[in-house]
Amino acid sequence: MLDIAIVILYLISLVGIGLRGGRDVKNAADFTASGKQYGTFVIFATLSASFIGGGYSSGNAAAAFENGIGTAFTLFGFGIGMILIGRYLAPGVRYFPDAKTVGGVIGEAYGESARHLAGIFSFLCCAGVVGAQMESIGLVFHSLLGVSTKAGTLIGCFVVLVYTTFGGLGSVIFADMLQFILLAVGMPLLLILSIIKGGGVETLTTQLPPELFSPVNALTFPAFLSLFFSMMCGEALAPPYMQRLLIGKSPRSTARGTMLSGLFSLPFFLVTAGVGLTARALNVTDTAASAMPDLILAILPVGLRGILMAAMVSIILSAADGFLNGATVSLVCDTILSRLPHLSDRAQLRLLRGVNLFTGIAAVIVSFCVPDVFSILLLAYSFWSPVILVPLAAALLGIRSDNLTFLCCAFTGFIVCFIWNILLSQPFGIDGSIVGTLANLAAFILCKARYPHFVVWIRR
Repeated sequence: MLDIAIVILYLISLVGIGLRGGRDVKNAADFTASGKQYGTFVIFATLSASFIGGGYSSGNAAAAFENGIGTAFTLFGFGIGMILIGRYLAPGVRYFPDAKTVGGVIGEAYGESARHLAGIFSFLCCAGVVGAQMESIGLVFHSLLGVSTKAGTLIGCFVVLVYTTFGGLGSVIFADMLQFILLAVGMPLLLILSIIKGGGVETLTTQLPPELFSPVNALTFPAFLSLFFSMMCGEALAPPYMQRLLIGKSPRSTARGTMLSGLFSLPFFLVTAGVGLTARALNVTDTAASAMPDLILAILPVGLRGILMAAMVSIILSAADGFLNGATVSLVCDTILSRLPHLSDRAQLRLLRGVNLFTGIAAVIVSFCVPDVFSILLLAYSFWSPVILVPLAAALLGIRSDNLTFLCCAFTGFIVCFIWNILLSQPFGIDGSIVGTLANLAAFILCKARYPHFVVWIRR
């Protein structure tokens, strides 16, 4: 009962953060946390909390439990991508001092039509990720608290909707700070205590099949590289991450926070994979999906167990809140408000809160209808890297073009991704998001070569 009370207290505190933050949200600018007010550590912590969701924690542990350490190495693609973004792309936010969304950047670089389309695709990508996280929330609550999966999804959704709808991005960032502390301390602590419980690393490794330590698992090398680069590009510069880059105090602090987040992710992926392997060695469960929660329940004492349960809950909620806010702000600010320019500040705020509420409820419905989290994520990614990533990265590097260039690249990438994944069923085990992104890049280069007068290099 004490453990459950700790989790309930944690959830109540998140609701309180949202209600308290909502008192300070008077207009749309407050909801989107406009203004350059966050330093390196906040960018680092909130970025880390946003991307470490169910897939990168319990999902990674489940993959390690079933197939070995290789999945963690494919996830390194994401961490290395974040480091490269921090080094080469994050400084480019200085070109867009007034932008607060991906669409804002795209609009300045390519025109208003491009901004509207970016808002739609950003919404579809983020809403898909939220749907996947809602399913993960249900599984976590089912494993930890014993409630049904659907009831767990509804509980988690209620909490996320309260603090994101009332408090906006400011409350999301505050909650992310709390969640980051829990996950950064809780997951390594769980692994350390599990290793001690099992008698040490050497004892545990002798109880596991040697093939679980293969860096590529059972994948072919091309399939491994496909997953690696899918992780690198799939969520790169996604709306919630881009939002964090645009609210940093300076390009320098933003770049540092982004690189630190990428560096932090690499050992974290190994830690969560280690949790999965340890759960298998200790034989705490026969089900890969419940490896992490069952390990928490099996080895930790009362009290500490509750704190680690709260840490696991925080991992899922921190990803859901960022993508939910990203979906809302992208659709409203980049697509809807451009059609309704005369709305008052209060009306804009009501619209933001209404879309946030609707998106969260829709994500729950999707999670009930499509229980395959991985399929939801792959669908969400198909709306991002093959469509938006290349022109967005180009804009941050200082390249501007026009609507025609953006539209050609976006539709080329999306169509190629669709044909590769759906009609050709992923030849060679390579995901279509990679092929679509390369097609988008090729189209961008061809447009630049064919119409050089469309491209303007900004003075650095």
